[in-house]
Parts: sequence; structure tokens; C-alpha cells
Amino acid sequence: MPREVSHLLIGAVYHPPKANNSKMNDYLLTVLDCAHRENPSLEIMLFGDFNQLPDSQLRSYRLAQIVTIATRGSAILYKIFTDVKSWYQTPLMIPPVGSSDHNVVLLQPLAAPNRPRGRKQTICRCSTNSNGKAMLLPPKEL
Repeated sequence: MPREVSHLLIGAVYHPPKANNSKMNDYLLTVLDCAHRENPSLEIMLFGDFNQLPDSQLRSYRLAQIVTIATRGSAILYKIFTDVKSWYQTPLMIPPVGSSDHNVVLLQPLAAPNRPRGRKQTICRCSTNSNGKAMLLPPKEL
């Protein structure tokens, strides 16, 4: 992880089709708020089957939903919400595994993502002990 990021929250979400949308959104936002209070430089990745959960509240939490291809039929049910989308390639879809009717989302990191670089600094110090000074002297001719 880049040095400017101290923590990465990775969450797996399953929101059943008939579950209460309001309760799920409240829960997710409460968890995100608590985690951010504890770790202000936190980055977030939420993966999962969100079914019909409205995502406007998650998007307002500075998270981008990066899956753009249908994962089941013509719907995007499996989603990835993140604030580090610049670290990854565009998600790919591969066929369902086993008896599942959902496509699999494949997320791959970039080989060299754009991250702020630190500056390089060279520090030279003179030795203060006699042994160290002797090792820096040129060899004596015999």
C-alpha cells in the first residue's frame, strides 16, 4: 500500500433481494463513519451482491461503483464501491462458476498505479571513531 494510506477497509456485502434497504444503507454508513473516525486516512473497498439496494447514499460517501457490465441477466447486482479506483484496471466479467447464475467480477491491480512519490534524500556522515576513519584512508603502499 502507498505510504499515504494507513488502512484499507475491505467489506463483503450480501443484501438479500427482499431485505430492508433503509436498514442496510444505515448499517453500511454507520460502519464507514466509525471506521473513518478511528482511521482518517482510511481507504475503502466494498464488494458484493447488492441486489436492488439503492446506492445513492454510498456514492455520496465519496465511493465510486466501478462495475459497469451486467452481472446477472441485464442487471448489475454484483458491485464494487471504492475510493481507490485508480489503483485498479476496469473490472472484467467471466462466466459463472458452478451452478451460479451470476457472472464473476475480476478486479486486477494496475502494474504501476499513479501514486505520489516521496523525495529521495542522501545523507553523508563522517566517522568519529578511529577504526572507521582508518577504513576510509587509502591503502598504504608496501
